[in-house]
Amino acid sequence: MIAEFTAAMAAIKETASLAKVISDAKTEAEVNAAVSDMISKLTSVQRECMSLVELARSFQDENVTLKAKIAEFENFKADSEGYTLNKTEAGTLVYTVNKLINGEQVAVNACPHCFQQKKISILQPGVDKAVKGYHLIHFCPSCRTEFKMGKVPPIQESAISRLAR
Repeated sequence: MIAEFTAAMAAIKETASLAKVISDAKTEAEVNAAVSDMISKLTSVQRECMSLVELARSFQDENVTLKAKIAEFENFKADSEGYTLNKTEAGTLVYTVNKLINGEQVAVNACPHCFQQKKISILQPGVDKAVKGYHLIHFCPSCRTEFKMGKVPPIQESAISRLAR
C-alpha cells in the first residue's frame, strides 16, 4: 500500500512540474510536448488512484470478515461460559455445564468435537441405540458421534417378577 501511495505522489509531483514547464514554454511545440507529458502523467495518477481504491476495498472486505470472526468468537465465548471438561461414568469426556431447568439443576452435556469447532451441540439420548455395553448411549445431533454415558440401571426384582408372569 505504501508503494501505491508513493507512486501516486510521485506522479502528482511530476504533473505539477509539467504544469510549470507549460507555463514557462515559449513555443507551441514546447507547450504541446509538455501537455502530452502531462496527460501521460495524469493517466498514471488515475491508474494509481484506482489501484488504491481497489486496495482500500480489499482492506474493507478483510475488515468486515475479521469483525465477523471476532463476533463469532465472542459469541462462543459467552455461550460456552461455565462449561468444563468432564469424565462420564463410562469414561467418556464431554463438556458439561449445570443449568437450572424448570426449577431443577440439570447437567447439560456438549459434544467435545463440536465444542472444539466453536459450536455447542447438546448431547441427546440415543434412539436407535439406547444401550451399548451396559452403558446408556447419547449422540451429538450435529456430528452424529455416539457417547457412552452412565451405566444402565439394574432391573429391579419387581420388574423381573412381572416379566416372568
